Amino acid sequence: MLDFQRDYWKTRLRFPDWYSRLEDELTSLFFPVVHDDPRLKAFRNQVYALIAELLVCKELPLAATGPDLDTARQPVDTVVIHHTEEDAAISLDRLSAIGLVRQYGFQYLADNVLGHRVRGQPIWSNHFREGQMVFFAYHWLIRSDGTAERLLEDSYIGWHAGDWQINTRSVGIALSGTYEAAIPPLPQIESAARVIHSYYPHVSRNSIVGHREVRKDLTCPGAYFLEMWKDMLVSSV
Repeated sequence: MLDFQRDYWKTRLRFPDWYSRLEDELTSLFFPVVHDDPRLKAFRNQVYALIAELLVCKELPLAATGPDLDTARQPVDTVVIHHTEEDAAISLDRLSAIGLVRQYGFQYLADNVLGHRVRGQPIWSNHFREGQMVFFAYHWLIRSDGTAERLLEDSYIGWHAGDWQINTRSVGIALSGTYEAAIPPLPQIESAARVIHSYYPHVSRNSIVGHREVRKDLTCPGAYFLEMWKDMLVSSV
């Protein structure tokens, strides 16, 4: 089942309701949280690479218009820290492709996006970056060398926390890389702190939290966040 068949995927991804045509594969292979299956992760990355390619070439159908999914946006009072759990040098095209599948594909299959019946329709995010529709879950990406890249405007609701009420009033900051059993480089931690200090100085330090503190069933942004580097981050803000 993990034999990547490019033509099989490419043919289905060219339909507006590609997520319905690939429902079995998405449900079994892409939606579950996986940490320790390199073969499955390699397969996922082949699919994500194809989706990123099709998005860049405009060969994956997207909706031309859609509802404003950000009407519930509230003033930001919380910062949620994540790690991408992907290659530290991941491209933004690949990161957007992952969001398209894991956030938007999941919600469109459920046929209920904030009360909108959407299954069967091409996907619409209402989020744009440099004139292109994007599907990022996070507002910021922090590279391992400390480079900070804005992904979503603060007026957009990022689908990152796994809790809609928190999504509406938070920003998500993701550290590129996998820190399940490691500590991020100091420049990366310090850069995240600078972003918070510069853009969200009004947020209480008590409201700078890891994804795992919002979703108790997850370990993001890694096993050592609470024990070792959360204090480093918060004290640097």
